[in-house]
Amino acid sequence: MTTEEAADGPARAPRRKSGTPGHYAKGLAKREAILDAALPVFGQAGFHGASLREIARQCGVSHQSLMHYFPTKDELLLAVLRRRDERLRRHFDDAGGMRLDELVDLAEDNVDVPGVIQLFNTASAESTSPGHPAHDYYADFYERIVASTTTYLRAAESHGLLAPGFTAETAARVVLSVQDGLQLQWLYDRDRVHVADLMRLVIGTVITVPLAELDALAAEPV
Repeated sequence: MTTEEAADGPARAPRRKSGTPGHYAKGLAKREAILDAALPVFGQAGFHGASLREIARQCGVSHQSLMHYFPTKDELLLAVLRRRDERLRRHFDDAGGMRLDELVDLAEDNVDVPGVIQLFNTASAESTSPGHPAHDYYADFYERIVASTTTYLRAAESHGLLAPGFTAETAARVVLSVQDGLQLQWLYDRDRVHVADLMRLVIGTVITVPLAELDALAAEPV
């Protein structure tokens, strides 16, 4: 061993760089675990009642580690909401608008995720206050989902397929309001309230043709 080697000490294995794929995948998995843990805590306790320390405990990380990914509770809540609404939001900019059968399908899927529905109802009610961190998020959400569903229903309006007194926009608002209200009732009585079935009944009173026929009309070039 040379003098230089002895001074340097035993050879060390090269340190794994933080940007390697393995490190990235591990960080992504931890971030998703935090979001999974945060969803039911926010849903049950609301934004103000939720504790970052409790969320960290639920997903088995330290409070400091959680704050590495989400420095504030505001950022964590918005990340949870964005992931929750991702499926809906990707349809907002579709050329034909948000289809009603997609809303019904979502209502059927929501039966398996009561925590998601609880979070939506809690956060959307709390965020009506302008000072709430999710106020702008939900204002944008409702504006865009109403606009997108209205776009879809314009085909029914232009062909005279809406029930008397309805416009595309008022029909969109009624259907979306019914969905929100039914989901809230379902949280109280999951055996008796069948959201998707009741939505179909309401849609049938607003639109005078089957949804498959309306989908075909909505897909026609303007």
